Amino acid sequence: MQKLLKTKTAWLSLISIISLVKVSFAAESLQMIEKIKNQALSDDYAYHQIEAITTEIGARPLGSAKELNALKWLEQQLTELSVGHLSKQPLKVRNWQRISASAQVISPYKHELVIESLGGSVATPAEGLEAEVIKINNFDHLNSVEADKLKDKIVYISRKLDEHSPAEDYLNMQRIRQKGAIIAANKGAKALIIRSQTTDKSRTAHTGAVRYHSNSPQIPAAAISPADADLLDRLFARNLPVALLINLQNSESRWVDTYNLIATLSADHSQNNPNKVVFIAHIDSWDLGTGALDNAAGIGIGLGIIKQLIQFQDKLKHDIEIVFVTAAQFNQLGIKTYIKHLNDKHIVVATEADLGGESIFRLDTNIDESALKLADKIHTLTTDLAIERGHNASGGATNTQHMLALDIPIFNWVQKTDNYFKYLHSANDTFDKISLESIQQNVATYSIFLFSVANEGLIFSNKVTEHEQPTETTVTQ
Repeated sequence: MQKLLKTKTAWLSLISIISLVKVSFAAESLQMIEKIKNQALSDDYAYHQIEAITTEIGARPLGSAKELNALKWLEQQLTELSVGHLSKQPLKVRNWQRISASAQVISPYKHELVIESLGGSVATPAEGLEAEVIKINNFDHLNSVEADKLKDKIVYISRKLDEHSPAEDYLNMQRIRQKGAIIAANKGAKALIIRSQTTDKSRTAHTGAVRYHSNSPQIPAAAISPADADLLDRLFARNLPVALLINLQNSESRWVDTYNLIATLSADHSQNNPNKVVFIAHIDSWDLGTGALDNAAGIGIGLGIIKQLIQFQDKLKHDIEIVFVTAAQFNQLGIKTYIKHLNDKHIVVATEADLGGESIFRLDTNIDESALKLADKIHTLTTDLAIERGHNASGGATNTQHMLALDIPIFNWVQKTDNYFKYLHSANDTFDKISLESIQQNVATYSIFLFSVANEGLIFSNKVTEHEQPTETTVTQ
């Protein structure tokens, strides 16, 4: 009997897989998908929402009054769209603020450098910090160098971002920014400076988060502009001692309140369906620019999706949840809070917009192999939008990467990044980098994807495939 039950279970599983492979969309569904696509490609609503938040509010530093203003602004937009179900998830974050930053080469020659504190950095003494500089080539060099060579020095890591494959290389370089201060401090260094992680070659410095360890000393950490990093490299090429005076003033005094904002397009509850499809975008930004690429674009895309799909809400078999998370810039505390408070609704699949404002060119996934043909079928709905089918080893994006440990299937609609890594985390992250046509293509793509899954009531296997670490489609802040 037990053997018979096992055989029956195997056959049921096989039938389930075959039904996924042979899925075809109903004619009515295809008509609605075509309507959604055409409307999204001609609608400038999302583009103007990006303009509005970057103009009326600007930068949205985590835990700041401007971030709270942005959340209130977003809530107003969702209300105007007639979203019936809005919820907030409160969380507490630190109130780190940038005050000022300066740096001078004091020997062998005199130069002013463009510098910015890394997010979360401690301050130098009020009078600044002066020390000899030691040049470190990369993360492995920092790990291997003897501690006595770093003691009482300012560590300068000269590693450049590969301009030919910036998305993939950025993942490797994040270790330098996030962990470099811990390693340097444990070896006795006074401070850390890095070359800005960008493909740009200007005199603009790019920030990003630094991390500290509770058992290690905390030293000031900053990034200098690419042009000034080139200057330091030329100074070191002369085989002369280099010394810097750096002055970084930042403040951090308390925990403050903020929240995630969740908009739900509810399915027909008479179906008693426990499933939801999730789209994620983060609302916080760094303070140097207006946070257009990172990530007002994602906010606008999320609002655009709602505008396109709310009229079809009665056609949904799964809920569609648009999750605007905060705290993406510091250890992704927003998405961790969201995951911690997952209710009995099962996430069928999750996706995220956090690579700027350029067009989507590829679909990568991380799903069970039994569902690959289903994913390919969904991809065919977007091929006329110039999107190619990629691999099935996606590591997710800034926030969805944290869902992989829960075996949540991931669709990663990968954008072009020609501008993103030029302007990321800098004063040049501004609205003029946003393209109307690209935003329309993004809204169309995500709307088609979310609607097709929710309308058809598609279910993906809960087992995801082992993903590469790093992978070119994962970018954390």
